[in-house]
Amino acid sequence: MAKIQWSKEKLHRYIKEGRGQGVGKDYTPWNYTYNYSSKGRASRIFGLKTGRIHHLQSDNQYRAFLLFEFSSKVVDIRESFPLLDVNEVIDDKEDLRFDKFTDRETKEPYVLTTNFLLTVKDMDGKEFLLARTIKNTTELKRRITFERLEIERRYWEHKGIDWKIITEKQLSRQLAKNIEWVRETMLEGSEGKLNKEELSVILLRYLLENDELPLKELLKLFDKMEGLQKGSALFLFRYLIAMKEIVIDMEKKIELSLTVNDLLK
Repeated sequence: MAKIQWSKEKLHRYIKEGRGQGVGKDYTPWNYTYNYSSKGRASRIFGLKTGRIHHLQSDNQYRAFLLFEFSSKVVDIRESFPLLDVNEVIDDKEDLRFDKFTDRETKEPYVLTTNFLLTVKDMDGKEFLLARTIKNTTELKRRITFERLEIERRYWEHKGIDWKIITEKQLSRQLAKNIEWVRETMLEGSEGKLNKEELSVILLRYLLENDELPLKELLKLFDKMEGLQKGSALFLFRYLIAMKEIVIDMEKKIELSLTVNDLLK
């Protein structure tokens, strides 16, 4: 397959399409999944906080997204955020190798992007931005990666925005797996005919009143007591975790054989 060239015409088209613009539901990433040619698996996922589809380049970006979304502090997630004004923002760029990020045929500079631009809310309700780049530790050994990261670092430094690199070592697979398991209950229509808002409140009370019993047994008893289909109580339990009505150690595997008292933090 011939490599697709980057050109001024394509740049103008992307900008006209609104890529890299907007916030929340109205944000459009600079690149979609079909634009990627990565070693990882590109994926698309519906954002519970943004109400739109997110385009992620790799498994590590997917895990990072899950962690960001689950955080109560993060209110908006913008992936593939373009550094369109990089030349205007960075003053000290004489030693930066921008020439390495240029189309060889057209000589048009590529638009560099940061994996995630997050809007975060502090304890006082004040919002601020964080920029995060996701990289495998093996990539950090490459000179070309270092050159690109240095451009990103200076860009966000000049913007006055905190920027950090996150590697696979900081992305807990178990935590991401647990978040994935509970967030499914938040998706519209996932509950079927189950009234998850009303029944989850009843289940929470039932769990707290019988916290010395194994969770697996409690969930079975609740299904029978409420006349629910098998597995309904487990769905409601996952929903309670997703809503953070129940707080457990999400870094560990969720063992249903434990008592509620042992599971709760």
